[in-house]
Amino acid sequence: MITQLDLPELQWWPIVPSLGHHAMQATYEADTRELSAVTEMRAASLARIHNLDCVEIAVREHAIREDWDVPGSPHLFFASLDERETRWLGVVQQMDERKVLRTFNDEGFEADWGRGAERKICDDGRYRPQPDASYRTTGRKGMGAGTFDVTIGGRTFHCLRVWDTLASPPSEHAELAEAFIEESGRLVFYRQYRGRQMGPGNIDWAIKYPKNPKIVIDGCVYVHCNCTGRAHDLITNTAIGVDLPGLTY
Repeated sequence: MITQLDLPELQWWPIVPSLGHHAMQATYEADTRELSAVTEMRAASLARIHNLDCVEIAVREHAIREDWDVPGSPHLFFASLDERETRWLGVVQQMDERKVLRTFNDEGFEADWGRGAERKICDDGRYRPQPDASYRTTGRKGMGAGTFDVTIGGRTFHCLRVWDTLASPPSEHAELAEAFIEESGRLVFYRQYRGRQMGPGNIDWAIKYPKNPKIVIDGCVYVHCNCTGRAHDLITNTAIGVDLPGLTY
């Protein structure tokens, strides 16, 4: 059983925000297992945002599906790492015909990208399983939600499952991130869930996707799908046993 681990990667993009690091992730359609996109991240330059030292991470997304189009795709990350936490400082995104820089000083940035995230992740019993396979929260603060063996291809990883509600109580109008992190602190598998009533209008994701996996916490139903309106599974280079070369200067 894993009760605590150190995660030096950004939450939830699997790269360590330190000069020279290099990572990749692959996005699959959950229903057909079709490869949709491959994303490469390289921490290749030192930078400074609002007088805070950080690294610039170049992000390159290679679309595989012809209809792959994610609004606001990132081009650059600006982030930092110290002994206690990782921190998002800025992101350059493609917005229609323009590239737009947003930083932690901009309204809504932390809601979209997060704030300083503690590297130490623990399972302190926050999520208590119920007889009907749902979960109840206990008032504790840890994001860990049990220990699992995750098999991807021919490789099996002993992982801490993480449920991230963005430091908010469970809600059917918000997202839930599910991450599986192996013991040495590397993400191997990731999914996003939407609260069944999240988004404009009267859409109910549980009705739209009755066969998609669901997680129920404190009576709130989360459905496996994301901002594209589809369900995706993300695996990392760690998951398939590919050690990418570090960058040299």
